[in-house]
Amino acid sequence: MKTSKDSFSIDIVLRHPSHSPESIAAALSLKPKGSWPVGEDLGKVRAKWSFFYARLLEGVACSDHERALKNVSRFLRKSAPFWAEFTGGNGEVELILNHTVSPQKEEGDECFELYLTPAFLRDLSARDIGLRVQGWQGSVRKDSPKRATDLVRKR
Repeated sequence: MKTSKDSFSIDIVLRHPSHSPESIAAALSLKPKGSWPVGEDLGKVRAKWSFFYARLLEGVACSDHERALKNVSRFLRKSAPFWAEFTGGNGEVELILNHTVSPQKEEGDECFELYLTPAFLRDLSARDIGLRVQGWQGSVRKDSPKRATDLVRKR
């Protein structure tokens, strides 16, 4: 069952074979929650790609969600030249929508619903940005994932 206190956050992950986390932070005016450069020692391997993870927005009410997505669209449009150069240089960008998913009171009750407008999906597609939607029982995490490597695709 959905409640008015369904928290959410919107994160972004960028991976690139040569861009540094510092250059990404400067270009997007974002402070990373997690990052590493190409060549960083990740235990048994060295990073072949730089990694940058940041929180764009968070909220606690369903009514905030639509406004948050509009703000993300503005952020994407404002940085349009960066996205073209970044993805054109083999970079990958992923937007992550995290949502609290409340347990159902009765079997068959709706516990999660997400509507994304065609305009928002076009904004992502036009910039080659992937989308991940995640549901979390309890509350959305306030920090980065337990391990930043949770967000790294195996190469």
